[in-house]
Amino acid sequence: MSPQIDPKHVTNSTKSFFTAVVANSALLLVEVGLFLTLKQRLERIYSPRTYLPPPDKQSTKLPSGPWKWLPAIINARAEDIIDKNGLDAYMFLRFLKMLVWIFLVFTVLTFVIIVPVDFVGQNGASSSLEKITWTNVTDATQKRFIAHIFVVYALTFFVIYLVRREMGHFVFMRQKWLLSPHHSRLAQARTVLITSVPDALSTETSLRQFASFVPGGVERVWFYRDTKELNKMFNERSKMCAELEKAVAVVLRKAMKAWRKREEKRKKKKSQGIPKPRDMGGDGSLSDDEELLEQEPSQKLLDELVPPRKRPQHRTFGIVGKKTDAIEWYKDEISRRNSEIASARSLCSEGKFLGSVFILCNLQIGAHILAQCVSYHEVLEMNDKFIETHPADIVWHNLDDNTLQTRSKVTLSWMATLGLILVWSFPVAAVGGLSNVTSVCNHVEWLSWICLAPSVVQSLVQGLLPPVLLAALFAVMPVILRGLAWYEGLPRYSLISVSIYRRFFLFLLIHGFLIVTLSSGLTKVLEEIIDNPTSTVQKLAQNLPTASVFFLTYMLTQGLSGAGTALAQLSPLIKYYFGKWFLGRTPRQAFDVTFSMPSADFGTLLPRLSLLATIGLAYSVLNPLINFLALICYGCYYIAWKFLFLQVFNQPAARESGGGYFPMAVSNLFVGLYVEQICLASLFFLKISVSKFLAMAQGILMVVLLAITIWAHVLLNKSFAPLTKYIPMSLATQNLAERFGQSPGSDLFSKDFVESIRKRMGKMPDLGKLTRAGFTSSDSSSPALEAGNGSYSIAKNSKSTEAAQSQSSVEVPAEHAENEGNKPSNSSTPDVAEEDQTTGTPEVPQPINADESLDSLNKYAFDHPSTYEPQPCIWIAKDPLGLSRVLVEYLEKDGVKASDEGATMNSEGVVEVTAPPPGSVPS
Repeated sequence: MSPQIDPKHVTNSTKSFFTAVVANSALLLVEVGLFLTLKQRLERIYSPRTYLPPPDKQSTKLPSGPWKWLPAIINARAEDIIDKNGLDAYMFLRFLKMLVWIFLVFTVLTFVIIVPVDFVGQNGASSSLEKITWTNVTDATQKRFIAHIFVVYALTFFVIYLVRREMGHFVFMRQKWLLSPHHSRLAQARTVLITSVPDALSTETSLRQFASFVPGGVERVWFYRDTKELNKMFNERSKMCAELEKAVAVVLRKAMKAWRKREEKRKKKKSQGIPKPRDMGGDGSLSDDEELLEQEPSQKLLDELVPPRKRPQHRTFGIVGKKTDAIEWYKDEISRRNSEIASARSLCSEGKFLGSVFILCNLQIGAHILAQCVSYHEVLEMNDKFIETHPADIVWHNLDDNTLQTRSKVTLSWMATLGLILVWSFPVAAVGGLSNVTSVCNHVEWLSWICLAPSVVQSLVQGLLPPVLLAALFAVMPVILRGLAWYEGLPRYSLISVSIYRRFFLFLLIHGFLIVTLSSGLTKVLEEIIDNPTSTVQKLAQNLPTASVFFLTYMLTQGLSGAGTALAQLSPLIKYYFGKWFLGRTPRQAFDVTFSMPSADFGTLLPRLSLLATIGLAYSVLNPLINFLALICYGCYYIAWKFLFLQVFNQPAARESGGGYFPMAVSNLFVGLYVEQICLASLFFLKISVSKFLAMAQGILMVVLLAITIWAHVLLNKSFAPLTKYIPMSLATQNLAERFGQSPGSDLFSKDFVESIRKRMGKMPDLGKLTRAGFTSSDSSSPALEAGNGSYSIAKNSKSTEAAQSQSSVEVPAEHAENEGNKPSNSSTPDVAEEDQTTGTPEVPQPINADESLDSLNKYAFDHPSTYEPQPCIWIAKDPLGLSRVLVEYLEKDGVKASDEGATMNSEGVVEVTAPPPGSVPS
């Protein structure tokens, strides 16, 4: 007997879906319209990669016109993104393209087979949308479900094939990227971080003996020592410098405001013909306003424009302390901190060894061998080794934990994550219940107003409100999960992002899919459950497929409006226009607003897209319409993100994982297949009472498919896992032989060959010593450890002059370099002989191709920044009255470094920048 259909529910369900379609389509049109209108007018927002990075990192401008950009983006080589934004960005796009193919095939196959089977001659649907779904099939003999089984098998094998193919492509591209001259020359590619190193290896001699097996040898070693007090002073000084910059900017803006008022007053008097006032003696002295224009910049002039009582104040003890002049207080405190830090640095080499070591190998193959070996003979010692280490990627606070502490933090961190997931289930379940709230509002008194509301309101409550509320709930979680991942004790920011991906996907899977599905199914049958509690499980299982209506609207919300928001760049647009007034008050803030390009955080971006893929796969047969919506969703995302990576975004090279997110994202596709197969198996087994043998056979077939899927998943993971992190020795040795011109069959690690390599590399210049002012010349031919996939070129005109094309990872500024002899470094460098020991004559370095020349690091590269970085230069905007020079001299008189180069403030108080912050290169 077919279930009774509630006409009101039919209307509400259909209206809810179409309300979501109309609302999200309208929002997409508005966002695309905004993009098309502003794309050509605002290059800074929609095509900064065409002029901000160095020439070799710049992208080609897209054709003008409202729609010519679209075929240009679609036809653009995706491989170009590797050069512009790294392998992570390329594999992210490859993942989106893979999902487009999956749901294209799913759409065609389900629309050709499943939709007619579900639609023809059935009457189980409770709404118009359900006529093409599983719910509409009420065939007592279960024969029609054979079509569903056939399609599920076909689609599952297609997904497995595609995963196998794409993983093969990923491995190929990663190995090609790792061995490319552009990457392999970087010190990042040859540096290994080892944690939990025992005290027995805490000296340079013992560690070099330990690493003597490394092919090519070790170039440099850094030991991480206890500098806790120095770190504290360093961080306090950095905060004070930032506050001092803000206070100085406020004073200059007030001075400009006072000057404008005097100017307006003078012009008004002049226009009215009022004679210039004279003093009492009639000696023809100038008025106060004219005196202002004639005065030289001085402290007196500054005091006239901004009296001390109008300047920023600072309380010495929080909210209850005595008020003092903020500029004077910060100046004195920074000067005192400078002296304290200089004294503390002379003792930092005596600090306790904290168990972490950075080893820079001469050869990339040496670093990969070192990272894979079993390093120590005692348990929990030297277990964790990290390849591809960059100074800008280090979480210094997490380097002082031993293995036992790290394991404890990991356990506590994940327990907190699971607890948070449990607590979050209640609001998420309430949101999921809204998707079918009209089916129970007659039976729940406090929801009765929904049944009495107009149909438009009901449609909004059911169709548009749940996805919006769910997105809002999920937006809060990454911030909390980031803190838990940081507490886990991971020593690199890139690893923290990977941990966030795992946690966030687990959270979204449970809350964004399972809890919502259960809550939607429960509200659909709440009345029947209340009347007949014993039928709860059966009714819930039978009505689970109807929860797909909510996910149809969720897919629309995330796919259409989400892709439109990414394309329109609403957040950067708002930041650019309003940021200059509210965020660009200091030169450093104005620099960030004007020249910093956005970047994608794959740790929070990919889980959302993986969730949509899980939903699409799980409901692909239960509701074929979701395949079409997923196809549109991922098609829009692919176009939007390909545009962003080619024209807008700049991914930091320091936190590049080399496509490390891709295997996890691909592996998580199997979750959708598992959910689909388990759900179908359960539904078949629940129908045994209707058709015993056929239902049993169908259920068994789904269990067999589940077993095949698990076997394929495990096999693929085991097969590709060793190839997704390290360089295979077969390729590494081949690359080494080709690079250094060795004949086939020669011993690449013979004593003579290794010595020649070491001497050849030892002659490479140290870029930290070549660069004395904190910058690397833009026309320098010396390669450097890049801090980004595209450094900025900043102009003094409308576009820019190049500030830097490449940079040393850590460079010793000029004002600190003269004191280098007094700074005992934690690092160790092998002495490179200036002459050949056997002949006694100077060795002439062999010519090395520019693409093959190695990156060099200075002696402070992997020391904590507090042990070498100078005081941040106080950046002051140059004003029309020249008061900035007064402030610079005032600060530098007490040893606080300041500069007004590269930034200007006009008479309206608006700050503009034409160069990077003094003493640094933008990253």
